[in-house]
Amino acid sequence: MQNSILSIVLTTAILASCNSKKANNQRVSTPGTPREEIVIHRYEKALFTIDQRNLKAGLKNIYPEYAFFLGKEWEDTMNVLRIYNYMNDPNIRELYKLEAAKFPDVGFLKKGLEDAYSLYRKIYPEKPLPKVYTYISGLDIDRPIVFADTAMAVSMDLFLGSDVIAYAKAGIPEYKIERFTSDHILPVCMLTVAKSLISTDENKMTLLDQMVAAGKALYFLDVTLPEVKDEDKIGYSAAQMEWCKRNDGNIWSFLIANQLFYSSDPRATGKLIVDAPFTSGFVTESPGRLGEWIGWQIVRAYMEENPSTSLRDLMENTDAQSILKGSNYKPSKS
Repeated sequence: MQNSILSIVLTTAILASCNSKKANNQRVSTPGTPREEIVIHRYEKALFTIDQRNLKAGLKNIYPEYAFFLGKEWEDTMNVLRIYNYMNDPNIRELYKLEAAKFPDVGFLKKGLEDAYSLYRKIYPEKPLPKVYTYISGLDIDRPIVFADTAMAVSMDLFLGSDVIAYAKAGIPEYKIERFTSDHILPVCMLTVAKSLISTDENKMTLLDQMVAAGKALYFLDVTLPEVKDEDKIGYSAAQMEWCKRNDGNIWSFLIANQLFYSSDPRATGKLIVDAPFTSGFVTESPGRLGEWIGWQIVRAYMEENPSTSLRDLMENTDAQSILKGSNYKPSKS
């Protein structure tokens, strides 16, 4: 199901649009563009209100606003058929029904993105406001947000609530389902933006490099989403967040004892970065992605120790070792 949906709404989208210390306030106080309005275009509503007896005519009517999804060759008979099949897929229709009931209004998302972008564009004034769309992806858990600088598409069917039966029916693991709530929409949106800004060196793929890159992305959320809870930024439960705070020294000692910081072995580094119900080598109460957590603390400490460093400077710095050294982050083992 997912592959057919992707061919309709994602591939053309990307091609069409491409031509606990809080962040220091001084990093967002520079003059920038005034707050601007973000308009959210609800593709799923436009599509599912079309009279299927006149599908082609209906698609023609919505095409000017939703060319991002439909693509230039939408009139091709096979493309129209694929859209028809997508609209009549019982799983898609169930997800749309749930989404329409859960999100009759997306004013919260509009305001949240406007707040975040007002802070983001004070640091990156050259970046455009994206045209924001909502849609039903068919549970594409690998790409909850499609972002290409000038456009952002939000897969609303991935934020319906952790009690939605459709998620378990689709075989999605429980630890992922716990993050499928409306509280996670904004953090996931802005995390996707952050990842588009981070400069990386393809020749540097050590665990430290991956940890610091993840830490930069999460620090970007500290700056652009200062009111969002830390657990929602990283996708942990409150209990998992407390576990990390209590055990940061133990995590650090584990990394040192196993000489993991400068390892490029994916079998070793993956355990600390790849999403999982818990981190291998630790108790089951631990969350997954502990490497991301430690990377976040390193970056936070670095920015505290180096107050003259701007967010832009941080995102463009590809020397993870210098960031670690400059952070003076060395938690004690409990």
